[in-house]
Amino acid sequence: MGRIIQHILPRSLAGQLMAAVLVTLLVAQAVNLGLLIAGQKRERANVIATSAATMLTSARERLRENPAAFQSGNGRDGPTAPVEFRAGFRRLTISDAPQFHRNMRDWPEMRVAVARLLSEYGWVTEVRAAHMAAPARNPTRVRNARSLRRWNRSLPEVAAVAARLEDGRWVTARARVPNGSDQVLLLLIGQTIIVFLLLLGPILFVAWRATRPLKHLARAAATLRPDVTEDPLIESGPSDVRELTRAFNSMRARIAAMISEKDHMLGAVGHDLRTPLASLRVRVEGVDDARLRDAMTRSIDDLSLMLEDILALARTGQPREAPQDVAVAAMLDNLVGDYAMLDRPVSRDADVGDAGTALLRPLSIARALRNLIDNGIHYGGGARIHAERRAGELYLIVTDDGPGIAADRLAEMVEPFTRAETSRNRDTGGSGLGLALARAAAQADGGRLELENGAEGGLIARIILPIQQ
Repeated sequence: MGRIIQHILPRSLAGQLMAAVLVTLLVAQAVNLGLLIAGQKRERANVIATSAATMLTSARERLRENPAAFQSGNGRDGPTAPVEFRAGFRRLTISDAPQFHRNMRDWPEMRVAVARLLSEYGWVTEVRAAHMAAPARNPTRVRNARSLRRWNRSLPEVAAVAARLEDGRWVTARARVPNGSDQVLLLLIGQTIIVFLLLLGPILFVAWRATRPLKHLARAAATLRPDVTEDPLIESGPSDVRELTRAFNSMRARIAAMISEKDHMLGAVGHDLRTPLASLRVRVEGVDDARLRDAMTRSIDDLSLMLEDILALARTGQPREAPQDVAVAAMLDNLVGDYAMLDRPVSRDADVGDAGTALLRPLSIARALRNLIDNGIHYGGGARIHAERRAGELYLIVTDDGPGIAADRLAEMVEPFTRAETSRNRDTGGSGLGLALARAAAQADGGRLELENGAEGGLIARIILPIQQ
């Protein structure tokens, strides 16, 4: 149910406000409609009862004053024919029985109301009442009683009330009573539309005042870059939104201060650790045992490399290198040339289309590609690299012929200190920071790193960067 409501409701704040107001108006007007119709029915019944009681009493008085005028021409042995006469604009009938149409239904509430009023006029007698939907003006619209009931809500009614006279005859009053329900419904519908249109402007204005700074805030949060110093967002909109903007500005300033403090701390740590490592390297040269000296030298080299990787990973959150337009093909050729000088098996596949130029940090991206290439050499005996342009993005792709990575570990491998080889030997598995550094470098340029196992084996690593126009 909750999902259905989420799909139905608009997603924007303005849309949800308008939907809430519209639903509230509809519910309120539906309640008003019910109350108005109920009150209208009561008022209508009271008017009909009062009018009927007045007409019946008037007919009784006229009959008392001139009995001969209301006698039919039939003999006394047979039934008397109905005698019709007018009382104002209403038609009344005097006959031996109430003159009701065969399709009329009994109306107990009206019978009780008219009898009560007649008793107040000093006339206590038997009363009957009935009503039915009035036939349509067009005879083809209503053909039978079922059609009458179908149109009951839109057509007026014919009401008939009969009272027994002292001589045993019945006087029947009939009237066509208009049905005002449709007018009330149309009135409320029109009123709802007018009120909604009047509220639409203020709602859209309030939503605009709230959503415009929220959009700016969302854009600033999505593009937050620790390496870029930006002016604080302007505090605008309602007080709640202004407080949120103020909190975001404060948070961004704290993040920048924390990163700056981290850089200073890491710089100091790197400097303080390099000094004793250099001192250890000098002292190791004085060890007489060659095997022990070589083992100690390798350990110092591992520590130095680990320190460089950790410092590089820590600095990726705030790169100091400025982006610049780089010829992608030339950058890849330089990488392949560097590995060729070291006699490493790295080749260049044909680019898909013209790689062209891209706005990126060349040293950071080159280091990320070197980490991917080194993994390819280590695990696959070699690596191949090429570039592609797809739908406004630049793909830098490194492939190898190694064993690949288990599918359930692909996402895990880009996390720091995660290695495909589970031993802690640096010669067999490295420090576990290569892929993490590549991902951080791609993210620093607004891109991403994707890993995928090849269809015929090996690993496909893609650095995907947005192409800045």
